[in-house]
Amino acid sequence: NSKCGLCNETFTNPKVLPCFHTFCHPCLEKDQENSDKLTCSLCQQECIFTSQGISALITDFSVKNNIDALVPSEGFKPSSSSSNLPHCTGCKSRESDAVARCLDCDNFLCPNCMMAHQFMHCFEGHRVLSLGELQQNGGIKDDLKNGLISSSGGNGVDKPVYCMRHKAEPLKYFCRTCNGPICKECTLLEHPSGLHDYEHLSEIGPKQLELMTQTMQEGKGKATDIRNTLKNLEHTSSRLQVQYHKAQNEINDTFQFYRSMIEERKQELLKELESVFSAKQISLNVLGQKAQETIEKIYSTCDFVERITKHATMAEALMFKRVFDSKFQAFMNYNPDLSLQSGCDLEFVSNYQAIQVGVRNTFGYVRSSSELSAGPSKQPPIARPVNGSAHLNGGTTLNGNSGSLNGAGVHGAVNGGSGLSGGSLNGVLDRPYSNGLVSSSSSSASPFESNIISKSIFQNGGGDHYSLPSGGPGDSMLDLTSKLMSTAIFPPKSQIKRQKMIYHCKFGEFGVMEGQFTEPSGVAVNAQNDIIVADTNNHRIQIFDKEGRFKFQFGECGKRDGQLLYPNRVAVVRTSGDIIVTERSPTHQIQIYNQYGQFVRKFGANILQHPRGVTVDNKGRVVVVECKVMRVIIFDQSGNVLQKFGCSKHLEFPNGVVVNDKQEIFISDNRAHCVKVFNYDGIYLRQIGGEGITNYPIGVGINTAGEILIADNHNNFNLTIFTQDGQLVSALESKVKHAQCFDVALMDDGSVVLASKD
Repeated sequence: NSKCGLCNETFTNPKVLPCFHTFCHPCLEKDQENSDKLTCSLCQQECIFTSQGISALITDFSVKNNIDALVPSEGFKPSSSSSNLPHCTGCKSRESDAVARCLDCDNFLCPNCMMAHQFMHCFEGHRVLSLGELQQNGGIKDDLKNGLISSSGGNGVDKPVYCMRHKAEPLKYFCRTCNGPICKECTLLEHPSGLHDYEHLSEIGPKQLELMTQTMQEGKGKATDIRNTLKNLEHTSSRLQVQYHKAQNEINDTFQFYRSMIEERKQELLKELESVFSAKQISLNVLGQKAQETIEKIYSTCDFVERITKHATMAEALMFKRVFDSKFQAFMNYNPDLSLQSGCDLEFVSNYQAIQVGVRNTFGYVRSSSELSAGPSKQPPIARPVNGSAHLNGGTTLNGNSGSLNGAGVHGAVNGGSGLSGGSLNGVLDRPYSNGLVSSSSSSASPFESNIISKSIFQNGGGDHYSLPSGGPGDSMLDLTSKLMSTAIFPPKSQIKRQKMIYHCKFGEFGVMEGQFTEPSGVAVNAQNDIIVADTNNHRIQIFDKEGRFKFQFGECGKRDGQLLYPNRVAVVRTSGDIIVTERSPTHQIQIYNQYGQFVRKFGANILQHPRGVTVDNKGRVVVVECKVMRVIIFDQSGNVLQKFGCSKHLEFPNGVVVNDKQEIFISDNRAHCVKVFNYDGIYLRQIGGEGITNYPIGVGINTAGEILIADNHNNFNLTIFTQDGQLVSALESKVKHAQCFDVALMDDGSVVLASKD
């Protein structure tokens, strides 16, 4: 095609864009809006230019050579004009017939343009040949086929291709290093011998053209492969369309089945309601009828007595005294069964939250191939690492028979009794507070996001303690009490040498069935190593054995005795096994259940406002820390307030609490990056940890050695261990990443039980 796609005229100095579309040089300049780039009008590809702009584009020699070959003898007719001569392309006039051609301007010239080339300095040195001379020399089409440079020894027309950098130098060499033709000046300046490998174009040109042809054939083969792939894609698309409609029909069928089951359940409940109502109504009617009969008998007897006393003598009236007393004694002993009134309450209890979660979990889900990963990844309720049980080198077994976390001395177990060299962890971890129905993270996450309970083992102590550079050769601890205000003493967390906790196993998944969770907000371990989990959005407490096997559950949605409403933290009374449960909004209260899940009592609804962390001391007193109002309240087991005090001057966002045997309260402060210590009278004592080493703590605990353990989920699940005076002992971290940690407990052998959403 010899016509430009923009002006629809014969090409004038045709230039090739990087997308391999050809346009006239003047047309490109008119179409260009930005100096450094241009968008192709055919494919919309953006072409970035160098500082030379459009001039740096390569000329489309195939188009140019075809135009060169269209001389009068070949009957070239660019327009509907009757002339068999090409029109002038050197001036604005498109109707003037050409009489010559300039080999340097690449334009056909009319007589005026030919005269301008003869007399104007700007055209000095240009080679102008008349059309007759071009025809006598047989055109230039054949000459340009051989290396783009021809020399016919006086008979042919020498028309070299000139270097784009050195305008006056023809391209005579090909640089293998740069993969392009170069001129003689290029070999001296930009392509020096030794650094660049180049040969004369006449020698290497045919080989390079052969390589281009070979690459072109490979490209065509690739296009054929892609075309076959495209056919497969079309087939796959058709199959996908069929599967889409099939899945759509199955969803509709499932919905209809759901609706029929719901309708059936509705009818069952209505029938049950009618039956219960009828039974209650009959009982009430019988009671009312009997009461009404008794009233009538009393009035009838009274009428008889009034009549006999009025119209009979005294002796005659007293003849009925014995019968009258007996009858009225029966009347006075009659009392309507008031228990029927209290037992005739009738209501329908619905759990919209459970319905919502249950429908999401049981209705079904869209499953696709693993390559597309369109559906949720379901995991089994109990999953273990491939390597099985975890063992560490050490001479003693980690044991945690004393100490307390959440007042329970929360413990765990590991298969095979892993040997450890150190103490145990008894700590409580927490999470950012959420006052809504669903936590802020779960509102944006997929409803199939896994809720799991993980078990890890940690090694505390030994010869691998973390030492600060400022300490002496044998000093492995830092007195944080005296130097806490200097944050520079804490290195960045990436520089802290933390020992790894070994991942053991996990259990649980998202859902409402046994062993499933929607938000495992709290976890504790009792003396039998049973794991107690507060399943917040399912309004229940679930109990598992030490291997994660479900044992039993208790609680249902509601505000009555034995019912739960968003339980979020649990603790265990070590001596009795009683389970302490705190509830968040809207009830803000504490409930106590025995070890079998039977309701004991509840209290605190009229006192508590925002219960956050909870623990039990060695005398059974329940210690609750509240966020937002920054307050600590101490209860006895009966719910009586023993002490309460505000901490707003010292706390910013409390989230975890634990106590020692000296009646000192340790509260983790998420926003202050440390633990604050108070006594039972509310007097502030000291601070442990600080920014840079305990960033954003989520919980605090005390191990059997009496050491303070601060947990955080900043970048990873970390544990940092201090003395109660604030000296740094060691640091630990999990080998497994956890998206959001809720709570943590410790088993007897030192295994860490972590509730998280991963």
